[in-house]
Amino acid sequence: MHLSKINRIALAKEIRTVADYMKKTDLSKEKIYFFSAIYGVAQRIMNLEYDPELGFIHYVTNNAYNTFNSTQLLISQGNSMPNFPSNLFDRLQEALEELAIYVEEEKQTYPILEKISNLALCTSGNGYYLFLKGMLKI
Repeated sequence: MHLSKINRIALAKEIRTVADYMKKTDLSKEKIYFFSAIYGVAQRIMNLEYDPELGFIHYVTNNAYNTFNSTQLLISQGNSMPNFPSNLFDRLQEALEELAIYVEEEKQTYPILEKISNLALCTSGNGYYLFLKGMLKI
């Protein structure tokens, strides 16, 4: 990703802040709320300095947020399927820490974004089914 040093540092710092806040709460709705800051900071930086990989970070994290949020809404309405796998948010926080490192080290973020995408997928109807079958590993 080709970002100025200041924007690369700001992005990595915000990602770490999100992961830290997510670790401090046990409530899935709060974890999802904090996660939303990822695509927010990506969009703010994109408005100043566009990079296709940053656009991809924004797209994946925004869609992951929407998927997590939809599942949270279903759960709050009393639906039990799909659900959040027990280690979902631990894996998401780990992925965010990795993402921050990849951004800082100017590595391609695709492998981490794939993890985030799969974590979101496992909370959707079909994705949760695949998770239960053991086909979708997180």
